[in-house]
Amino acid sequence: ARHRAVAAGRLSSRGRLVRAAGRPMDEDDFYTKRPGSWLMDEMCKVRNVVLALLVVQTTSIVLLMRFSRTMDRPPDAGPMYLASAAVFMAEVLKLPYCVLMVARVGGGLRGLVALVRSEITGQVLETFKCAVPALAYTIQGNLLFVALSNLDAPTYQVTYQTKTLFTALFSRLMLGRTLARSQWLALALLFLGAVLVSDLRSPAHSSSAGSPLLGFAAVLGAAVLSSLSSVYFEKMLKRPAKSSVHSAEAASLWLRNMQLGAFALPLAALTALTHDGEQVRAYGLLHGFNGVVWLVVLLNGCGGLLVAATMKYADNIVKCFAAAIAIICGMVLSVPIFHLQLEPSFLAGAALTVSATVLYARKPALSCLTLGGGRPGRTREDELPLCGSSGPSASAS
Repeated sequence: ARHRAVAAGRLSSRGRLVRAAGRPMDEDDFYTKRPGSWLMDEMCKVRNVVLALLVVQTTSIVLLMRFSRTMDRPPDAGPMYLASAAVFMAEVLKLPYCVLMVARVGGGLRGLVALVRSEITGQVLETFKCAVPALAYTIQGNLLFVALSNLDAPTYQVTYQTKTLFTALFSRLMLGRTLARSQWLALALLFLGAVLVSDLRSPAHSSSAGSPLLGFAAVLGAAVLSSLSSVYFEKMLKRPAKSSVHSAEAASLWLRNMQLGAFALPLAALTALTHDGEQVRAYGLLHGFNGVVWLVVLLNGCGGLLVAATMKYADNIVKCFAAAIAIICGMVLSVPIFHLQLEPSFLAGAALTVSATVLYARKPALSCLTLGGGRPGRTREDELPLCGSSGPSASAS
């Protein structure tokens, strides 16, 4: 291995100093990668890819959801599409994909059956625990549509970052996490930023269509549910698999999403029938669905998996930075798309929110992915700051 390092020209920090001094180098000045460090390199690559995908998905889903709820429609088009139907269809698209991924990781149909028996039907109590975040995600997904029907995209994005504050509180209560002083400062800045952005006296809110008060209530309710479910779901994802099936650990992400989908799908269908049953009977479940709405559904379904993959393969720091970048992108794009006029109070609040998000995420002095003891591969649960997630309706995070 040392000879391969010499041949490749890889230098240790000592070797770089020796070379800079102009002295001849020996083999000890070259380094050989530690066992398992290739895994860290691969995980860092995954982390960067996840960050880019999260920024694109988070920015586009918010703008598309806002556009789909405010775009002009023909007078004879009938009522607008149902938010509950969009949430239901996102679950319909997501669940089969999770099943296919479990089958792929398990090595085929037999592996799928073995994993389902071992991890789902064989652990009934663990499976029923998924009903809690599934219910929260279903309600949250509907609240996001209500919020974006009444608030412009940047206001929604900034206000929704209050989930960081709620996540910190739930993490303290449910997981016993402690926060550094810098994180408490970040939460204070975040609260101040949300207050500035949610000023109902500003001309932007007073002249906007819909009810800004209803929009703020909906987005705050979604933030609370997002925070509660993210803390709960992360704990489930980071828990080692108890199964004797060798592929259970590798498939745990998809298995957890299967468990969530098994509850979220019927809950979403029940919500559509009970809350919007009259319109469903009169016009059908998919009335008003067009290309934009189907794209929203697709991004919602993929977004939940993407956020879950972030918690599994990267960490919540990535999600924090993605949220901060998405806020900036959303503000920039909303000006030409929605002809939005950004007030000074909003700009100040957005700047405080972005700064608070970055400050909150920078607390742990971690490498790309570390374990206690320096082993690569998994991140210690108590070392992760949480910025909340939005689960299956990730979207909008």
